[in-house]
Amino acid sequence: MHRFYITTEAISGNEATITGQDAKHLATVLRLKPGDRVELVDGKGTKATAELQSVTPGLASLSIVDKSEAESESPVHITIAQGMLKDKKMDMLIRHLTELGICEWQPFFSSRSIPKPDAKRLKSRMERWNRISREALKQCGRSMVPVIGEPLRFTDLLARATEFDERIAFWENATAPIGGIQHQDRPAVKRIIVLIGPEGGFSKDEIEEAKKNGFNSFSLGPRILRAETASITSAALVQHLFGDLGKNNP
Repeated sequence: MHRFYITTEAISGNEATITGQDAKHLATVLRLKPGDRVELVDGKGTKATAELQSVTPGLASLSIVDKSEAESESPVHITIAQGMLKDKKMDMLIRHLTELGICEWQPFFSSRSIPKPDAKRLKSRMERWNRISREALKQCGRSMVPVIGEPLRFTDLLARATEFDERIAFWENATAPIGGIQHQDRPAVKRIIVLIGPEGGFSKDEIEEAKKNGFNSFSLGPRILRAETASITSAALVQHLFGDLGKNNP
């Protein structure tokens, strides 16, 4: 069944509408007709099966058959805090991290980040990231769009540390393996933040500041990983340790 992202504003009772490029794709590419069914997701945890009532390249009207709460979300809230990278790398990351089930993506500027873009360009990049995450959501079966934060300064990011139960910083000079983080006597972890540096990594001073704010630094192994590889790897590892990767699915 074809899947479409739809805003809650486009739903009224048991009726829904699809407009714009999605309506055009539905009518001219997929060639769906009245009576065909599609799946809708609102990006906030709800999915619905809907039947097409009318279809044009500009507007599709649907009747909702049933709604349910999606079961494809991770049991933990994972925030990946990513040092700013070049444009295409950030675009690729938000797609893959959405697939891996993170709940929030928080870019930040640190001492070794690329130069900060101007406000207009930054707004354009955030719009693109949100568009990419919605497209990834449709493909991977999720029902919740990750929250994408406006890029922060590193010090402002550290000020958010108290929001999280577990604070992890991956650093190329750390020696502790991530596998040692979990112990049976640990309380249940619900909110996790993971720090990943930019292309040049973190400075020692930045790691020390992170530790003062409750972060523990861990290694991702003996090889030096690219920043984008480290980000995807860390998300998968944290999902394996605390989330739903590696667990039996019904």
